Amino acid sequence: MAPPSRNRIADILIKARVIDELQLRSALASLDQWGGRVSRVVADLGLASEETITQAICQGLGMPRVQLGNLTKDAAALARVDVTLAEQKGVFPVQLKDNGKTLVLAMSDPTDLATLDQVAARSRARVVPMVAGDREIEHAILRNYRNQEPVEKKRFKPDTKPQEEGEFPEEEDFKVVDMSGKTIVKRISDIVDPNAAPPAAAARAPAADTAASAAAGSSASDILDEILAGGSPTSEWTEADLQRLQTVQQNQEKSSKILRALLELVFEKGAVQQRELAARMRL
Repeated sequence: MAPPSRNRIADILIKARVIDELQLRSALASLDQWGGRVSRVVADLGLASEETITQAICQGLGMPRVQLGNLTKDAAALARVDVTLAEQKGVFPVQLKDNGKTLVLAMSDPTDLATLDQVAARSRARVVPMVAGDREIEHAILRNYRNQEPVEKKRFKPDTKPQEEGEFPEEEDFKVVDMSGKTIVKRISDIVDPNAAPPAAAARAPAADTAASAAAGSSASDILDEILAGGSPTSEWTEADLQRLQTVQQNQEKSSKILRALLELVFEKGAVQQRELAARMRL
């Protein structure tokens, strides 16, 4: 499967150093898999903020930026562009000028000539494009066409589930899960109370000293084994033990990023289909 070709917006983002070539390949692979626009995919992947992307496009094309947040609704302009077309193409009619002869149109990709021609034909007006962010346009459509206030969705990890419809749990600072994905420990504070005073060395019995020494010399895998075996967190764990657990967490995050990059490369090369991979993971 041939990867999708890069367009002018991709070249602008590369030239402005908003993303690098490797990040662009990842974005194009996702674009080939799910569709959409380069600017939106780059933002959704967390490679750059929407404002950074929008400013780079403005500078690269030498076009003005339009802010849609506090825009005054122009009913005449909205009437010229059907809401379905606006949603499908990711455009928003800002203003109708010159006695209805000129339509100012917000776009995240003003290089999309096919969309410009389509809007011009539908609106029967000369279209003057201006640059706005993808989500900014999406929110403007909701407010002005649908009379709905947009709700910004929070990002959440793949193994988290909404508590209620429209609600997402806050990200945990730390998490240990077992092989089935069940969360065993959510926060470091679940393991040891940071406000608790350390026990005095003189007050410890010899047996307690031996247990503490054993815990201090234990590896991170030993500690994880104890948790996964159903053992309850112990206050005997030292700062060194917690540091080992943090190292495990960092290694897990690095492994997750590597795995994600490998999966994107596999999808890009067409070596496996997503449905096939999902079916194998269920075995």
